[in-house]
Amino acid sequence: MNSRDKIIFLVIIIVVLAAIAAAIGSLSIAGASPERQTRVRWGLSRSQLEEIRQIMERYRRGDISPIELEAAVLMRFREWGFAPPPNIPVPDLEIFYTVKSVISTVNIVIVAFLLLIYLDIYRKTNAQFALGLIIFSLILLFYTISSNPFIQILFGFRAIGLGPFAMLPDAFALIALVILLYLSLK
Repeated sequence: MNSRDKIIFLVIIIVVLAAIAAAIGSLSIAGASPERQTRVRWGLSRSQLEEIRQIMERYRRGDISPIELEAAVLMRFREWGFAPPPNIPVPDLEIFYTVKSVISTVNIVIVAFLLLIYLDIYRKTNAQFALGLIIFSLILLFYTISSNPFIQILFGFRAIGLGPFAMLPDAFALIALVILLYLSLK
């Protein structure tokens, strides 16, 4: 096994480990109790959550219709100063955000490798094109870091209501990055 093959093998191992770590981290957040997910996502207090639970219980008993349930919950949210998302045709599944977490973490790792490759090329050649690739990689690194749900959660933001569009831009970026990494390692 030559040195290039060893580098490629090392890159693959690191990317796989990053994907596994991101999946575990995302699933630990998504796997939290529904009450914790609701409190975290909406910032509801325990008393507000209890009010919603009581409205839901009235619905389960058949005391109110689905339309009345929706109206009651929306009224409470408005009273509390929350703007719930509009009805979304595609369910906002946690799997979309788990996949986004994994893909965007892998993208960060790949961009970091590209940055290292381009820094090495620039160090060896002082070529302006390599400097342009370094700047491109840095900007792409900022994009991948800022699109990562772990970073967004760290700063107190939550993406909701995006459905599959939560992960699609990162999936397309991943395809482009894999191609760029492949070409850069040749």
